[in-house]
Amino acid sequence: MGFPEWVDNQTKGVKILLFIPFWGWIIGFLYRLFKFIDTKETATLIGMILFIIPFTGFILSVVDLVFIITEDKIKLFVPGGENFGITGTVSSESNDEAKKEEKAEETENKAE
Repeated sequence: MGFPEWVDNQTKGVKILLFIPFWGWIIGFLYRLFKFIDTKETATLIGMILFIIPFTGFILSVVDLVFIITEDKIKLFVPGGENFGITGTVSSESNDEAKKEEKAEETENKAE
């Protein structure tokens, strides 16, 4: 069981203690880091990067705390959460396919 699953399985009271601003900032960053490693979701990567920025990270930790108090789960910039229309995954496979397509087009252009 990974860190995000451990956090998700905690009671509401423990989650509130974990996500109190200041150390919640660190927990929120780590939660998104490990969630990104598991899912490769673009929104989670963006959320993780936003947590690095000092003022933004603090504000997002407060938002996390509010979501935990009201809905008992972390929703912002995580898979299945409120991601403001940001979807998709980060993958090196798509880059490889794009390179293959470019090579195929170059080969076709040379043949003409």
